[in-house]
Formats: sequence, structure tokens, C-alpha cells
Amino acid sequence: MRALVTGATGFVGSHLAERLCREGVETVCLVRPTSRLEWVDRLPIQRIVGSLEEPEALPLGEVDWVLHVAGVTRERTAAAYMAANAETTRRLIEAAARMNPNLKRFVYVSSLAAVGPAPTEAPLDEAAEPHPLPGYGASKLAGERAVLAFRDRLPVTIVRPPAVYGQRDRNFTSLFRTAQRWGILPVVGSPANRLTLVHVADLVEGIWLAARAEAAIGQTYLIGSGTHTWREIAEALGTALGRRVRILRLPPLLARLIGELGELKWTLTGKPQIVCRRKIRDALQPRWTCSWAKAERELGYRPKMGLVQGLLETAEWYATQGLLRQMRDA
Repeated sequence: MRALVTGATGFVGSHLAERLCREGVETVCLVRPTSRLEWVDRLPIQRIVGSLEEPEALPLGEVDWVLHVAGVTRERTAAAYMAANAETTRRLIEAAARMNPNLKRFVYVSSLAAVGPAPTEAPLDEAAEPHPLPGYGASKLAGERAVLAFRDRLPVTIVRPPAVYGQRDRNFTSLFRTAQRWGILPVVGSPANRLTLVHVADLVEGIWLAARAEAAIGQTYLIGSGTHTWREIAEALGTALGRRVRILRLPPLLARLIGELGELKWTLTGKPQIVCRRKIRDALQPRWTCSWAKAERELGYRPKMGLVQGLLETAEWYATQGLLRQMRDA
């Protein structure tokens, strides 16, 4: 069995490539000429140097699965998000349908952002009407629709993770560092705001289950590990780091100002910033929550990573990379 993974040198994609190799799946990974290969360099994979801009050059006709993980999370304009996430997805699935009509599965890794924040206390499920925020979320929903347009020609499945954390992620580094050094966790908005998180190991398990299950053909699945308030996250982070962590609440006006400063830095340096206007806007939403009951019911998915253990393993990885001080016993 053979699988093509896009985004395999990134955070989620590299973990997925590792899982496929452990399962004995011959794994082909699309890499760009500028990709950093340290997370896949020792894996027994075939590397194809190319681009999603030219999917016809990929060995789409020679694989059983296409696992499309690649995506862009930091862009300046809605048009740039659409080009990077929706248009490339449309080209890829068009090429897959043309080159491999017998493909076993095309899995698109989308995002909870494609649905948008939860408008009520009830976590969103797959039946919820999508109301994505402009930019990233709208582009991921457009990518989903491009994939579903081919469901009469190919067996397709969509996986929607919420915020993903774990080893190799860099988005939460500053939060861990601030918590370890100063004992504070900056929170935008209310500490009672709720969000669903998924550990990368649980997400990869969900993707692999969805890729193989016949019941998943034509379906969409939310995959999560747990839903927490920021207060609960601060407590768990303190346990993982072995010190007390207090919440530092950032008023919305100050948070928006920080986001604008991030935009200015982005303009001056040309480097995408983690803290930017979109991230602050997203963080101000009261609820980014979802239910993964459908995945449990139809795929047999069961999250295995508790919040404290997941945060501890992430912190230990940051320490090995020199991003945190060496851990003491939590």
C-alpha cells in the first residue's frame, strides 16, 4: 500500500508520515526545495521535490491514498489564503481524479476554523452550518467544498481538527516560555472562554482511522482530545511545568493593539507573525469548541492524550530544542 502525504515536513504532516511508516505503508512525501527535512530525514520515505502548483508532476496515479495536510495559516489577505488553501486543493483533487480514478481515498485535513466559533454553549458538530471568519477559515471551507465537488468521482473524507498542539509545534512556544519564566499565562478575553484542543498524536490517529474506514467515504469528522477553559489550561500547564501559573488577562483593546503591532512587524520584516490581527480576532471569540462523537461512533476513535500529559510532553520537547529551560520533575 502506498500513500502520498502533502505537508509532510510540517508539524502534523511529519507525525502522520511517521505513523504511516510504522504501519508499513510505503510513504511518498511532497517537499519543497526550501523545506526543512529534519523531522522526516531519517524516515524510510520517498521524497518528491515539487509544488502543489503543479500537481500533475506528482505520482498521483501510483498511490492508494492522498493525505492532503499542507496548508497556510499565516497570510496577509483573504485572496492569498484562498490561493494557498482552496485553489491548491482544487488543483490537487482535480489531478487525482484525472490520474487515479481508482484511488482508495483522498483525505483533506481542514480545520474547525472552516465552521467558525461556536455561537452557543453547545459544542459544534458536523451538522453545524459553517460560519467561518474571513481569511483562513473561509479558505479552508472553500477547500472542503472543492473536495466534496469530486465525491461522485473519488472516495473523499474531510477531517477538521481544532487547535493542534504537541511536539514540533512552534505556535505555543511563547506561552510555555512565559509560563515557565514568569509564572503567567496571557489570556485574550475572558479566562472562562472555552476551546477544544487536539494533541497531534490523537489527530494522526483520527486521520488514519478516517482514511481506512469505508463508513468515512463522503463524510466529515471533527477530531478532538478535550475541551477546556483557559483557567483549566493554566492549571494543567502549571502542573506540567512544575510551578504555579497565574492568568494575566489582556483587555480586548490592548490585545488588538498588540495584534496591530504584530502586523507592523510583519510589514517591516516580511516575516509572518504568530501574534497578528487575525490571531487576536480569533482569540477574542468566547468559544472554539466541537464534539468528536461522530468519529467515536463511526470510526472507533478514542482520544488518548490527557491535557497535563500532552502539555508535559510538549514542554519536554521544547526543552530538548533549547526553547525552554530543562524541565524539573513536575
